Formats: sequence, structure tokens, C-alpha cells
Amino acid sequence: MRDLDSQETYLADRMGLAFEMRDLVGSGPVPQARYAAPYGVVGFGEGWWAAQLARDWVPAEFTHAGTQFVLEGGYDLGGAAGAGLYAASSGAEIVRLGWAENTEVELLASALSPYRYLRFLLLATGQRDELSRIDQALLLERDRLRPEVSLDKNPAKFLAYSLLERTPMFVVPEGYPGLAAAMQQTLARVGKSLSFTPPPSALEFFVTGLEARHEQGDPIAAVLVGEDERKKIAQQILESRVDTLIELPEPEAEGMLAKALAYWYRITWAAYYLALLYGVEPGDWEVLDHLRQAT
Repeated sequence: MRDLDSQETYLADRMGLAFEMRDLVGSGPVPQARYAAPYGVVGFGEGWWAAQLARDWVPAEFTHAGTQFVLEGGYDLGGAAGAGLYAASSGAEIVRLGWAENTEVELLASALSPYRYLRFLLLATGQRDELSRIDQALLLERDRLRPEVSLDKNPAKFLAYSLLERTPMFVVPEGYPGLAAAMQQTLARVGKSLSFTPPPSALEFFVTGLEARHEQGDPIAAVLVGEDERKKIAQQILESRVDTLIELPEPEAEGMLAKALAYWYRITWAAYYLALLYGVEPGDWEVLDHLRQAT
């Protein structure tokens, strides 16, 4: 088994994703103009989660005045273009973010883009205090998740070993919109591994869906997030139906947005280490570039 405390293991990271993850806080474009309220935001591709999180302070998808943000996010199958045309007919100022041609704000493709899209939205809509809480939470996570921190003190490395040769099932409270899917996405793009999340009405899913095969040793790892009642009941049911239960301690963060980003950042580091344990490149820029050229 590869050793995450050995420098040789990190040779698989040819694209240097660890450096991008380390320097994530404060990265990405910043607004170069003042944008008038009211605001609307829609998100596609890499921008979908940032748009969903923005519902906390920008409840409207589309606005007929003020500023309409369209997070194009790369491969959106034409959805972003349609949204832009619809928004343009409303009279609002259109601000498109992404890496397609003719965007007002360029944001290159990356598995770490959710933070950068969200950061731009927070700055553009005057939510600097919220951004400060997010950045503080991510810096605290980084200090104990980076490669220099040894396995015995690094929860992301420990989590990666726990997920090795297992399929994660993310159990996330409803109070964190989109977090479960965002965890799935980062595990796929960075960790090169599949995971799944239960449906919103999950208790009967836990009881019935895992009943027939759990005794055969299905390698499922239930990753439990948060401290709500749903998590406690899920834990009682799942402890006899999955290979292992993993509880993610609540991050040192203030507010839903900061906690959600901290959880996502922690899983992203774990996904990075998991890719290294499998001996594969954790970055995916080359794959996306080939796909972009092909389409």
C-alpha cells in the first residue's frame, strides 16, 4: 500500500493540484465594476453549486432589473446560452462567468471552481463578511489537511485510507443545500472514484435498500455529516448495514456557507489523497482540454 507520508507517493500529482488546493483561498477573479441590485443568478456546469449556495442571499434565479449573473461553468449543453438570452431580454445587465468564449469574467476550468464562482458572487453582491468567514474556515482546514501534516494528525489522509477500495455514501443534512452532490462531484473529479447519496426521504432507503446484500460484505462506507436528528437515526440503522461508518467532525466555522465549504474542502483533500493511493493523477485539466477540443 502506498504511503501518504512518503514524498514518492506524490509523484502521481504531475499537474501540481496540491499547490492549487493549498493556495485556493483568495484565488479567482474579482469584480472590476460595481453591480447594481437587485441580483439574479443561475449556474451550470462547474457553477451549479455556487448558484445554489447563493440562494441564501440572492433568492431569484432571474431578475428583470439590476444585474443577472450567469455562471456558465463549461459544458452546459447549451443551457447557459439559453439562460443568457432569456436574461438579456429582461433588461438586466448580464455578467457571464466561465471559460467559454466572450464571457465577461474568465474563470478557468478546475475541480476547485465552486469556491471561485462563489467568491466572485460574494464580492460582487457586497457579502464580504460572509466571504471572510468562509476563508477563515478554509485556512483552518488547510493547516491540518495539507501534505506536510502526517497521517496521525491529518484527518483527510485518514479518511482517504478509510475510503480505499470502498464506495462512499454521503449522508448530509438538508440544511446544507447541494453539499452531498458537491462531495460526489469532487470525489469523482479529484479522487477518480464513484460515490452515492441517499434520496431526501432516506430512512426507508437505509432499511430496505441495503438489506439483501449487506451480509455479503458490500464495501460501502457511510460518511455522516452534521449533528442533526436524521444523522443520529441513520447511524443507528447503518451500523449493521455498511462496511464502516465515518463521522466527519463539524468544522470550526460560523454559518452554513462557511461550514458547507469547509466540509467540501475536507472531502476534496481526502479525494486528492485517495487518487494518490490508487496511483492516478488527481488533476483533470488534460481530460477537460481534450473534451473541449473534441466538442
